[in-house]
Amino acid sequence: MVDITPDFGPGEIRSYLKVTGWAPVSGGDVAELWSLPGPADEVVLVPMKPGAPDFDKRTRILVQDLARVEAQDVQTVHDAIAAVYHDVTDLRASHPSLSDGSIPLESGYELFVSAKRLRVASAAATIRRQGHFRNFPTRARDQAREVRLSQTRRGSYIVPVISQARSPEDVYSPRQDHIDIQVEETLFDRRVTATMSRALGVLEDLASAEREPTRSEINDSIGEGVSYELCRALAKVVNTESVSALDVSFAWSRVAAPPPGTPARVEFNRDAIDIVDRVSEQLKTKIYTREHLIYGVVTDLSRHPEDDTGRVGVQTLIQRRSRTVWMDLPDSDYHTAVRCHDAGIPVRVRGMLTSPPGGHARMDVVDFGPDPSLGADG
Repeated sequence: MVDITPDFGPGEIRSYLKVTGWAPVSGGDVAELWSLPGPADEVVLVPMKPGAPDFDKRTRILVQDLARVEAQDVQTVHDAIAAVYHDVTDLRASHPSLSDGSIPLESGYELFVSAKRLRVASAAATIRRQGHFRNFPTRARDQAREVRLSQTRRGSYIVPVISQARSPEDVYSPRQDHIDIQVEETLFDRRVTATMSRALGVLEDLASAEREPTRSEINDSIGEGVSYELCRALAKVVNTESVSALDVSFAWSRVAAPPPGTPARVEFNRDAIDIVDRVSEQLKTKIYTREHLIYGVVTDLSRHPEDDTGRVGVQTLIQRRSRTVWMDLPDSDYHTAVRCHDAGIPVRVRGMLTSPPGGHARMDVVDFGPDPSLGADG
């Protein structure tokens, strides 16, 4: 038996089995039996008591059984179960001199620091769209303390960044009348990763075009999460002597659908970074402080038949506290709000937010729709 120490519990095991085609057939508080439909009629035992003396032993046997069924090595299956609730972002620095899997100290330092800068810049853009932040929101700075780094891997030099993800089906229900603060805090990680992926995809498109990006295109990129700080984080790595390119790839959690419209991988070489540098210089002067984003559930709907607009309340987190934000929506957006409320679909709203202490929070809406970071494509 391969000697591994499981670092996950029954929740991760059951979720992994579900997304790989297994189904429970019987069981109770101590253990469950799961089967895999097919000619082999495979059955595995899932231990359900993490504190039991034989939990690790039973889990190792389970992982071995799954590795045999999937024709994978045990460590691969173990790691897949452990990461079933996680999104993994790989930052890979490449250069011919990095073929032995090592990296010069200065370049490695910039790679790790840039991983932090990319997360913080993306977290800031998840809260509000701004060309140049100067001072990040506190919630964005906290992001660097909440994500984790996995072991570096060979393949030039790869730094994996691990962040949380949850399936929206597990946390939202039709006609939901409130949000769960702990759930929303967890989902913020997924929203940040989705922002990073979209923003880097837009930036890659700008950098790979056969012409210089226009001022209008650069302004539009702000709405997708591109910022001066994001550009500088990329440039800091690629401009080091021993790095010729940086690529970023996204492996989305298997329990939550990948956000639509996000690239699986982006790459920036030194020619691309020349364009990124020019984009960043223009973004340095673009400060939009009033276009915020909120995420949450529609809890209130009010509209008279003769009205052109409907009044909608969206419960969200503002400075990590639950608040209802009120907005007036035109006909098409109001119908979207009704649909999201009835189906239990979380929403993302972009616009100018006013939230006086002790007063009603309001938003003048620029964009309203299902939250795309959770796999909702409208």
